[in-house]
Amino acid sequence: MTHSAHEPLRVLLVEDSPADVDILRRELQSLRPSVETLVVDSDERLRQALEAFAPHLVLSDFSMPGFNGIEALKLVREMAPHTPFIFVSGTIGEEVAIAALHAGADDYVLKDNLRRLASSVERALRNAAEREARRAAERALRASEERFRALVETTEDWIWEAGLDGTLTYSNIGLRRVLGYMPEEVIGRRVYELMDEGEDARVAGVLTPEDVATRRAWRGRVVRWRHRDGSLRILESNAQPILDENGNLLGFRGIDRDVTQRVQQEARIRTLGRMHAVLAALGDAVLRADTRARLVEAACRIAVEQGGFSSAWIAGRRDDGSLALLGHYGTASALAENGLPLLVAADEHAGDERLIAQVLAGRSLIIPDLRHSSLSAGKRAAAASIGVRAIVGLPLGEPAWGALVLYKQEPHEFDADEMDLLKRVAASIDFGLDFIAKSERLEFLAYHNPLTVLPNRAAFRELLQARMDAGPQLVGMVAVVRFDVFRHSRGREFGDALLRALAARLGQRFDKDALLAHPGEDTFLFALPASAAPDDDLARIEALIAACSDEPFLIEGEEVFLTLRCGLLRTPEHASDAETAERNVAAAYGEAAEHGVPLLAYDDEIRKRAERRIELERELRHAIDAEQFELFLQPKFEARSQRVTGAEALLRWRHPQLGLVSPAEFIPLLEDTGLIVPVGHWVLRRAARLVRQWRKAAVGGLRIAVNVSARELRQHGFVRQCASILEGCGGEPCLDIEITESVLMEDIAHSMRILQALRDLGFGVAIDDFGTGYSSLNYLSRLPADTLKIDQSFVAQIAQSPESLALVTNTINLAHALGLRAVAEGVEEEEQAKLLRLLRCDELQGYLLGRPLPVDEFERTFLA
Repeated sequence: MTHSAHEPLRVLLVEDSPADVDILRRELQSLRPSVETLVVDSDERLRQALEAFAPHLVLSDFSMPGFNGIEALKLVREMAPHTPFIFVSGTIGEEVAIAALHAGADDYVLKDNLRRLASSVERALRNAAEREARRAAERALRASEERFRALVETTEDWIWEAGLDGTLTYSNIGLRRVLGYMPEEVIGRRVYELMDEGEDARVAGVLTPEDVATRRAWRGRVVRWRHRDGSLRILESNAQPILDENGNLLGFRGIDRDVTQRVQQEARIRTLGRMHAVLAALGDAVLRADTRARLVEAACRIAVEQGGFSSAWIAGRRDDGSLALLGHYGTASALAENGLPLLVAADEHAGDERLIAQVLAGRSLIIPDLRHSSLSAGKRAAAASIGVRAIVGLPLGEPAWGALVLYKQEPHEFDADEMDLLKRVAASIDFGLDFIAKSERLEFLAYHNPLTVLPNRAAFRELLQARMDAGPQLVGMVAVVRFDVFRHSRGREFGDALLRALAARLGQRFDKDALLAHPGEDTFLFALPASAAPDDDLARIEALIAACSDEPFLIEGEEVFLTLRCGLLRTPEHASDAETAERNVAAAYGEAAEHGVPLLAYDDEIRKRAERRIELERELRHAIDAEQFELFLQPKFEARSQRVTGAEALLRWRHPQLGLVSPAEFIPLLEDTGLIVPVGHWVLRRAARLVRQWRKAAVGGLRIAVNVSARELRQHGFVRQCASILEGCGGEPCLDIEITESVLMEDIAHSMRILQALRDLGFGVAIDDFGTGYSSLNYLSRLPADTLKIDQSFVAQIAQSPESLALVTNTINLAHALGLRAVAEGVEEEEQAKLLRLLRCDELQGYLLGRPLPVDEFERTFLA
């Protein structure tokens, strides 16, 4: 341990003579004012003292019984190698003294000459301090070198040294992070070998002759290098000359930092700015251009002048698939003799290698550097000849009908944002060209259906009016029966294809002098000259409709058979103008649909019914407020005991002038106008209130069933309204909801959710008109229902038709198998009732057992 002037001098005495110890202590006290001593005389005590006492100096006798000075010296040099060691002993020979010094002693002093002790101690302490200082300096140097080495090896930058000829003589590991090489891979190589192809050292300013001649340092030089993986790297270089001791230039030492991202970001910002300018200019050009050719010319010019491209061209695909140049701007040498862009004209018959094929397939083409692309040697040579280093191609339209191709004179990485803007440029060009094309077609589209390209309603009326002015016409409306089934089950595209096929067939079957129109959806209108024989005209149209529907349509590989329905009228007997003709033929079609017939001609009866319908609709809107609706109840009976189990609520309209209006007349009107929703809500509230009154009068056990329409079931908040009705009637379950099978299957998932919610509230659920829809057993087994009601059309034929008997039998068995009750409605004959009891039908309903009655009459008859 090195002694400090501010602490006591600790001296370890290896001595077995107490007298000599006293002498040495006196000598040491004269040497230093503060001295601490410790005496040891054995190997073990010496070891302990070296650890615990940590002496600055050791004074040792040479010869001691059982322990000598040489052993003490070895132990001190082992445990405290830098502690000064002086022998203080009697007479020793010169050879022994020299051996002791060689063994590591700092000095030796004879006990009979202790005057030398002071100088020997001072010298030993001084030498120890100097040695410690040198060691500290060496440690500091090593630490400094380690810090420098760590700094050099951990920096993200590339630190290098190169000779005057550019040969690399040193590189840190930062090279791997910057250019992907290990240092040993580049030592001995010239820097030019690592630069980007075509990067000239004189232009780049790296180790140029001027640098060597002027010995100048440089800062901030930007050089393009090529990464080991082939990608471009841009480095910012700072360097200074390396001189020998005589001032001779040996080379350069530098630090290069990867600024690729920064430089590319700056370039990206500039490029994006140009692209935004191009978009703005294109928007103006789209507004100003009045022809496709002028817009193409303006778009190419804007791309070059404001977008920073050297050349731009737009091409379109001909009907035969060949390419036609629509316009170009920029380097004239970019065009070959045949007028096509040079890179497209080259290798014209190279098949998939054609440069433009990818773009015309609808995919963007990006070649950031043609020299490193997969293009053929011929195309790369063509690119070099016109100074093209980068290409981007973008499809125009979807699907692509053409391409916008842009050339750049420098390599360029097109990032996602830039490509997004370029795609917007292409989209703007496509929009503008499409806008002009649409403007040219605007007149046509204003009078034609875009799906079938047939005249639309407006055109039909104009053309029909002209034909009506010229002579009698046969006007018809044709539509597909249950077309919505095809559209819902197969999708809109399938439905559109079906309508196009139907339009084509109608056009083929009708005479050339017929007028055919498509006003919308699945409805078609036609007009043709009427003959003098109305029956012949009717037969002719009937044959035409049959010819259009007898053969299947092939849609997407699937055979489809259609059922067509037609309404027909003659002019001028049933219409004096085109608008009236269209309105009346629609009424004829509506009557045909209502009666389920394929063809129906307009007559006075249809006119009267149409007028009555209009009148009823007007009166119907006042019926709710005028409280003209009444509730009738038709009883339901337990089949075997004929005990009344409940009733079905039936809506009646008692008009002050017309009396009781037939439900067949006003129920469809309620549904068409949407009034079924408030009226249905009124029926539910009235029925719930009746049951509550019965229960208060101790007439319990009866439930009322209420029919619910599709519009009500789809109404938002229907379940919440039903819950509030129950709450207003004491919250006790008292009602059944009846829903027809066909309504249920319109949206089975939604219907099941609603019905389950109603059952959770305590409503019973009955499937009405069962057998008339298309329920699958899979859905039926999961339906939240309590009852199946067999449609009266099957019940009416049960005694005469084996098929109806089998169907009713299977329906009852199915209901029981599913844990449901079977109810037969429309029972009008005793024989029907007997068969149904034999078939174990649970409940019966019909005129045989009880007609619909007003509420008070029902109560007197069945609840008294």
